[in-house]
Amino acid sequence: AWSLWCEGKGTEFIDPVLKDGTTSTSDQMLRCLHIAFLCIQEDPAARPSMSMAVVMLGNNSLDLPLPTQPTLILEKIAGSSLPLSSDICTTASKSTTG
Repeated sequence: AWSLWCEGKGTEFIDPVLKDGTTSTSDQMLRCLHIAFLCIQEDPAARPSMSMAVVMLGNNSLDLPLPTQPTLILEKIAGSSLPLSSDICTTASKSTTG
């Protein structure tokens, strides 16, 4: 999910059964994915509170902060050949906050 989101291909992570072909549905699902990444940030201070997550889900005009790569992913790929990066995905911001 993280790799697809960073590549601007987050819609590929969405189950085809849930897609209805409209841009608004895809945008809403990408927003949910974006919020999910915010909720699993390593630093608890960087995670939204439950009430803020509800506000984020209900207010599409609210700009979301960009998450960094989740720690769980870093731990899983530490022994692999995948690049380790805690950088913010700038590509994803174009498809989820615009």
